[in-house]
Amino acid sequence: MTKIRTILKSTKRSDGKQQVLLLLSDRGERSYFTTGFFAAPNEFDEGKDAGRFIQGRGVRSFNIERKEEDGSTKSYTNKEANDKLAELESRAADIIAGYNREHINWSMDQFRSDFVNAPKRKYFLDFAEEIVEKEYRQRGQYSTADTVKYTLISMKRFDSSLPSRMFQDITPKYLSDYEAFSRKEGAEPGTMSIRARVIKRIFNIAIRERVITNDLYPFSRGAEDGKYHVPQTKLTKTNQFLPMDSLKKLAKTSFKSKQKERDKHLFLFSFYCNGINWKDMAQLTTRNIQLTTSEDGDEITVLRYQRSKTQGLFEIQITDVIQAELDWFKNNTRLFRDYLLPIITSKVEPEKHDAYVAQKRKRFNAMLKKMALELDLPESQLNLTSYHARHSFAMALQRKGTSVDYISQSLGHQSVKTTKHYLARFSTTKMAEETYINLLAETPEETFKASDSPKKSTSTKPREPKFKEAPVQEQES
Repeated sequence: MTKIRTILKSTKRSDGKQQVLLLLSDRGERSYFTTGFFAAPNEFDEGKDAGRFIQGRGVRSFNIERKEEDGSTKSYTNKEANDKLAELESRAADIIAGYNREHINWSMDQFRSDFVNAPKRKYFLDFAEEIVEKEYRQRGQYSTADTVKYTLISMKRFDSSLPSRMFQDITPKYLSDYEAFSRKEGAEPGTMSIRARVIKRIFNIAIRERVITNDLYPFSRGAEDGKYHVPQTKLTKTNQFLPMDSLKKLAKTSFKSKQKERDKHLFLFSFYCNGINWKDMAQLTTRNIQLTTSEDGDEITVLRYQRSKTQGLFEIQITDVIQAELDWFKNNTRLFRDYLLPIITSKVEPEKHDAYVAQKRKRFNAMLKKMALELDLPESQLNLTSYHARHSFAMALQRKGTSVDYISQSLGHQSVKTTKHYLARFSTTKMAEETYINLLAETPEETFKASDSPKKSTSTKPREPKFKEAPVQEQES
């Protein structure tokens, strides 16, 4: 039977202190492992099961220095030192449990290697913080990184021992208790749902990178599997699209306000470009306008970009209605550097980029609501936002009779049915034909038919914006 306990080494240093060691006994063999601590005999109690620094009623708190795994020195209180010893014993027990679970006939040398070289990232918090840097911040996804950051801060409020928790400590009960704590703090169901999905994502990445095994996954994969269910939020059903008559009314109205007129064209650009989202719109530059050859051998101009949400490459042929919007921005707004749209209008530090774009979207949505009132749209359509462009585009295609496959691909969805091995890629030219909509047309036939849509490019160079640099104050939103 394997036994793990903490003891004092018999030999003493010149200051009279003895090394605190972890003793592993198994099948007649013994092996000792340093804990990084030293203790005087009157500071340490070698119990039968596990030795610990003395603490409790009548014992004054004292500090102990420990040499950390990275070579640095850290000071612990006697209580903190005992928590660390318990953590080391738990690490050893988890390694042994893993051997037994996998039916491995292990040796002391193998255990020593696994124990000493156990990656620090197996601790939940260390791994999660590493993910923030590796998966999000280095890829420019600062808002997602902040969501993880604030989730971890919330977990630390719930559990002060989170830094020493390993993945196996984050159990279904742990998550349920954390949810109860969050709700008591006043967290809304939607907030808790976001936090739970953040933790779930961390587990999925840990499994993907083989840091942990599937059996440690605490989230439910079925209806009654005894694991933790991510809270579901009940959303009020509201119209998130504009019907065709309202879309046409918006497109044909000339607003006296320059800001409203600009934001109308930003909405139309999103609509015409297959419902491109605000973040992707903001990042478009002249480099995203590229030449390619269609399946018919024609040279065409396309808008090619990488979706921030899925990282998938997206390509849209620049039709006459899209080009008309680009020309409007070129001729009527001050474009910063080589950006195609007047969203990013000044230099922004990378770590502040997401917050900057989000603030611009907030102002844009506020202006859309004012425009909806001015257009006298029905009450159900007054809560107009940037997301309405995407839903409106999808609904317009459905009305046009476009197949679900084209709609799915035009929106950037990865598949129509998850069981398919892959989707047949439709040509860029065919996609432009199938998704063509002109809100300024007078008849239904002209609305959905690109009669004179340009195929061949008239230039071999991407067009330059009106202003390469714009040292001007930010536009009012």
